[in-house]
Amino acid sequence: MDRLDYAFVIFFITLGPIKCLAPFLHTTANFDAPTKRMLAFRGTIIATIVGLFIVYIGNSMREKWGVGRPDLLVTFGILLLLSALEMLRSAQHPEPAEAPPESPKGLALSPIAFPIIITPYGIVALLVFAAVAENQVAFLEGVFGLFIGIMILNFFAMIFAKQILGFIRPQVLQAIGWVLSVLQASLAVTALMSGLRLGLFAAPVGY
Repeated sequence: MDRLDYAFVIFFITLGPIKCLAPFLHTTANFDAPTKRMLAFRGTIIATIVGLFIVYIGNSMREKWGVGRPDLLVTFGILLLLSALEMLRSAQHPEPAEAPPESPKGLALSPIAFPIIITPYGIVALLVFAAVAENQVAFLEGVFGLFIGIMILNFFAMIFAKQILGFIRPQVLQAIGWVLSVLQASLAVTALMSGLRLGLFAAPVGY
């Protein structure tokens, strides 16, 4: 868990740009290009600020409440697995989409920042890697850099969502989504097993 390449894969799946494309395009369907750029920018800024708050403040709260790394890993694994199963179910039985909103007011916060950019399992992922970092300043800085990089990718993905979805066939995007869902389920099992091993076999102190 204390490897930046592993953190990148987790962040890309839970917070990355692929999941932003279709929801952002649908949410902003009734708006012109400047409004879409404004919403993408504001949503990204809000999501980034909240993510940094989670890394630095949320981790401190976790320590005060006595939530250890095994607890976070099990929680993360459960949420990640539920999300992967929901994605696979939705792919087979898609639900009818709601009509896109007519006004951009408040959309930067919800649904763009939450839950299009920042997902519940993405929040837990941030807490997990902040907990793993502990006193490893270099690793924590690496996690911070990866998070900022993913947020920048999200911004450009939303800005060019129409062009990207126009270039990539829906069937290809759907296939990519299935592959990511399976990978996400595998990572969920890995997190669950790691949390259970740490909780059951590690020393009761020094998570």
